[in-house]
This record gives sequence, structure tokens and C-alpha cells, in this order.
Amino acid sequence: MGSESSRVETRWWEVKAQQKLRTTTSIGKVEVLCSLVPGVHQATMIRYLKERPDLDTLFALHCGRQSPSTKQHADPSSLTVEMKASELWHAIRTPLGYSRSPWDWNWQPPLTGAPSEIATEFHVAVCRAIFRVPFFDFVKCALGYSTEERFVGSLLNAVCDVRDGLRRAFRDRPGTQDLYNKVEEVLKQRHHPLAYWIVASSLFHTTYAPFDTLAAGPIQTIFATRNLDLVLKRLAAINRRFVHVNQRYDWQMWSTDLDFWEYVDQALWSGKLNAPFILPQLSMEDREKRLRFLEGFETVTEDKAHNAWSKVRSAIKRLAAGLR
Repeated sequence: MGSESSRVETRWWEVKAQQKLRTTTSIGKVEVLCSLVPGVHQATMIRYLKERPDLDTLFALHCGRQSPSTKQHADPSSLTVEMKASELWHAIRTPLGYSRSPWDWNWQPPLTGAPSEIATEFHVAVCRAIFRVPFFDFVKCALGYSTEERFVGSLLNAVCDVRDGLRRAFRDRPGTQDLYNKVEEVLKQRHHPLAYWIVASSLFHTTYAPFDTLAAGPIQTIFATRNLDLVLKRLAAINRRFVHVNQRYDWQMWSTDLDFWEYVDQALWSGKLNAPFILPQLSMEDREKRLRFLEGFETVTEDKAHNAWSKVRSAIKRLAAGLR
């Protein structure tokens, strides 16, 4: 994943995105162009924002109290067009809520316990960290903008530190390495590939970089369509699902349910839920919580057009009602 796929190596979207910002009448497309399309020229984008007739509307939506000028109690109407366009660009381009390192440094890899339980802990630690990274960082990485991946870089530095800590534990605590050989076998089966990489790398069993475990393929496939409107629609949809998982996935309750995680992960990238996934043995509270989570996962029109979200929802509700 460290370099671009041959399918997207021309970076055709850079010029087209700038042109689209001048011509589109859709506020939604303006937001995606400014927040999720990498490689665009900042000065050019700000110049085109200045020319937009809806600049004041966009400024009110995205700046408001966050504007440095309004913090100083200035009247927004007194700001120049240049100031509004510049502040708007930075407000949309910089995602909120991502000011900390994505990795939970309070978490430490267990050095005792059952291999399956340790594997689950690694899986949860990695997945939670991944969803604390802005989706835009993964877009940049997938398309070869490796110098800009601030949060991804922080995540990968963290997992390398965990890897190095495991190696020290293997040296200092006899028997730990044998335990982690078993953990590696469990992780290889179905857990997140970055979780597997940490353990396999600590055992010197990998020849690839952690960067290569991140989901570049689906993003590259989207850009390989060379259809900017389609790219904008799909990026917006995945970004909303990404945020939803970050905010609503209950890792404490669902951490050991890898079937449900795979189900959600598939829907995250494809927008498709092909069948209800609510097991009868779950408690009523858990079933209803999963239903609410899946209902919230339906975020955009594109999802409804490509699969039977409503049928899935109805089937889950019927199942839950039948088990009352």
C-alpha cells in the first residue's frame, strides 16, 4: 500500500476536483471535494470557494463558533471574502475530534492467558485505533500521498512500539514466545491483518510493512472508475459509515463476536447487508442494540439503491419480535 496502484497512478482527480468546485451547485459535493479528495491545490481551491454564491451558507455551516474571527466576537458579516474562504477551507479540510493519538497507550499486550483471548484483545485494540484515524488519511495513503498521513503514521509508529515491546518480553520472560506462537496462529485465521502483523513481526515471521495491512484496495478501486461524481458519492458514503463505527460500535459488548465484526466490516466497504445477523442466543437488550447500530449504518441513498437495507431491517425486527 506504500505506493499507488497502476490503476490510479495518473492522479486524474486533482484537476477535475478543482474544476468541479467551480461548477457544482451541490453543497454536499463541495464538502466532499474539500474534505476527502487529496492532492488538490489549496490556493486554487480557496480561490474557487471565494467565487461561489453559496460561500456564506457554507461558512455558516462549517465555521460559526469555530471561526477564529467569531471567537474574537467579530461580526461574520464584516469578514472579507478572502478570510471566509480561507477559514472555510481549513474548517472542512481538518476533521474534528482527531486531536489525539489513535492508539490507546494505556493498553498493554497480555503476557499470559488463553491464545484466543489474547488474539481478541489485539484485534479490538487495533480496530478501535483504526477508527480513530480520519478516513481521509486512508484515502491519502491508498493513493500514494504518504507524506501527509499524520494519523496513520502515528498509528503505525504505535504498533511498531508494541511489536518491539513484545520482542523484549520474549527475551525477558521465558515461555512468552511459545504462547505468542499460538496467538499468531489464531490471529492468522480471521482477525484484523494489522493485529496479525504485530504478533507475526514480533516473532520475525513477516517480510512486509504494517502499511500494507491497511485497506488500500477498495479505495483504489473507487478512484479507478475515473468518474468523479461516483467517487464523491462513494467516498462520502464510506466516510459516514466510518464515523458511525467509530462512534457507535460497542467494542466492550461485541469484542468477541468476530462474525458480527466481519458482517459490519463488509457493509462498511460495500454498503451491503445481505442477510440479518442477529443470533437467537443473544439477550433482548443486545439484539435491540445491534439493530439500532445497523439502522444507523444506513446513511446514504446509495446504500438503499444497491441493496435491500429495508428488508434486512424488517427481517431483524421480525426475528427480535418472535423471540420476545
